[in-house]
Amino acid sequence: MSLTLSLTHDCNLRCSYCYAGRKSHRAMTRETMRRALEWAVGYHKEHRLGRRFVLGFFGGEPLLEWRLLQEADTLAERLCRDAGLELGRTVTTNGTLLDEAKAGWLMERHYTLGLSLDGPPERHDRFRRHADGSGSYAEAVRAVRLLSSYREPCPQFICVVRPDSLESVPEAVRHLASLAAFPIALNPDFTAPWKPSDREPFRRAYGEVADFYVDEWRAGRPLHVTWIDAKVKTLLMDGYREQDRCCPVRRELAAAPSGNLYPCPNLVGEDDRADLRLGDVFSGIDAEALRKALSRCGSSVPACKSCPVAPRCQNWCGCANWFSTGRTDGVSPFQCFYEKTTIELADRVAETLLAEKCEPFLACFGDFIQVAAPEVAAEVSGAARSPSASLPQPQPRGSRAAANAAARPAIP
Repeated sequence: MSLTLSLTHDCNLRCSYCYAGRKSHRAMTRETMRRALEWAVGYHKEHRLGRRFVLGFFGGEPLLEWRLLQEADTLAERLCRDAGLELGRTVTTNGTLLDEAKAGWLMERHYTLGLSLDGPPERHDRFRRHADGSGSYAEAVRAVRLLSSYREPCPQFICVVRPDSLESVPEAVRHLASLAAFPIALNPDFTAPWKPSDREPFRRAYGEVADFYVDEWRAGRPLHVTWIDAKVKTLLMDGYREQDRCCPVRRELAAAPSGNLYPCPNLVGEDDRADLRLGDVFSGIDAEALRKALSRCGSSVPACKSCPVAPRCQNWCGCANWFSTGRTDGVSPFQCFYEKTTIELADRVAETLLAEKCEPFLACFGDFIQVAAPEVAAEVSGAARSPSASLPQPQPRGSRAAANAAARPAIP
């Protein structure tokens, strides 16, 4: 189970596409934080939801509530230790408040960071600005440099994609790859007004990203773009695993600053969506609200049932569905296009690199290839044992050598 604490509705930036709603000085109290963690860890243990409990921080900007974040970490560590659970940690941040001390504290505790950075200065500062209108690129890049000095755990870039920024997506990916060997998440803004006329520019932009991905692997510079990695795995494994899919409470839950509970941190917003609430940290889960939420998991669109790529489609993502259609079980035409296009492009990537027997790629996805294509895995394994076998020498990329990235598993 993953519990994300939305520590505050406030933020030091005013990003033009923010879906978290109006900014206000409403922060979670220590008592609410304590009740949230005590309830969630107890629920996790009581319902035997696995050996690992994941604590996440979201906002607003969670680093605005740094002291509360640290106190929550200490409490979660104690509660999980007493319950015999392993504790995982995540935080999503714009990076502008990160300094050397905070970066060191987070990395020493093995936090997985999602760092919002939209590409080069002109692209990033167009969308991610301070309240006074000034850009935030320089501060975000300072955070990248701080985090790049740590080998593990590896942060992830979060780059938002909108209809009005499609043409610059390939440049953004190249720029991010030059900064650090962090995985790159290209997250479509599903609140945006996507039109049929956006489809060809989208296909062209994402096609260029796929080509760049192939070129980097060929050159011995492993590049991780999360939608490509994920769709390649679904190709090799014939779809998403059950544990990959959203499931309120059993796999994911978010607490608003007020203590109200939601299926996902993306759905907290201004904490005014009563139809999405699942209860609160003081009285627990509302059984009827949970029943309704579970009944609306996955797509209710009839065409999805017979779609040949349904096992590889994320039509089960409740927050993307809700932002696109106003229903957690609805799927918009753009979502359908997005899924089919990313599957098609990822398949092209995989078929190209598998056909070429690209050794770094095969080594990275080896566990999946072993299951899906054992004959390929056996051939590669034999080649790797040969005295003459050698991998291409990686070229440095950004502030961290690509050789370090090759040692890390792909991000699901």
